[in-house]
Amino acid sequence: AAISAHAQQGGAVLGVCGGLQMLGEALIDNDGVDGNAAGLGLLPLVTVFEPLKTVCRTTSKFSDSMSDSNHSPWNALAGVEVSGYEIHHGQTSQHDGLACKGIHALAVMPQGLAWQNQEGNVLGIYLHGLFEDTKVLQALFGNGDTRPVPTLDVVFDGLSDFIEKHFA
Repeated sequence: AAISAHAQQGGAVLGVCGGLQMLGEALIDNDGVDGNAAGLGLLPLVTVFEPLKTVCRTTSKFSDSMSDSNHSPWNALAGVEVSGYEIHHGQTSQHDGLACKGIHALAVMPQGLAWQNQEGNVLGIYLHGLFEDTKVLQALFGNGDTRPVPTLDVVFDGLSDFIEKHFA
C-alpha cells in the first residue's frame, strides 16, 4: 500500500526482476512455478510464469525517449547502455484489456526487459546488477559532475575499512 501511494503521488518507484513483475496487474502461474498473485497495478502489465527459467547475461540500451514526462526521475537513463543478468521464470507483456482502453506501458528496452508507466515515475526492469553498472550510476547520481560516482564495490570496501579501523 505504501509503494502504491508513493507512486500515485508521483514518487519514483523502481522494480527489479520480481519487483518488475509485482508492479504489474497480475502474475499468472498455470504450471505451479511461483504461484498466482495480484500485482500492485502500477504498470499495465501481466507476467506469465513458465517452467523454464531465463538465466543469461544481457546487454541492452534504454530507449532514447524514456518518457514524455519532463519530470521523470528516470529520464537520465535515456540512451544509456547497461549490462546485467536475467534470472526469472516469468515473461512480462502489456495487459491486453488495458491496452484496448488506451492504457499502455512504455517499453523502454527491447525484448520486454524494461517498462515505464505513462507518467514516467514507475520503472520496472528485468536486469539484475543495475546499480553495479558505472554508466547507470553516473546517469542517475552524477548530477552532471564529471567525477565518477563510486560503485557498490568501492562503497563496500570503504565500509569494510571503516569497520576494521574503528571496531577492531
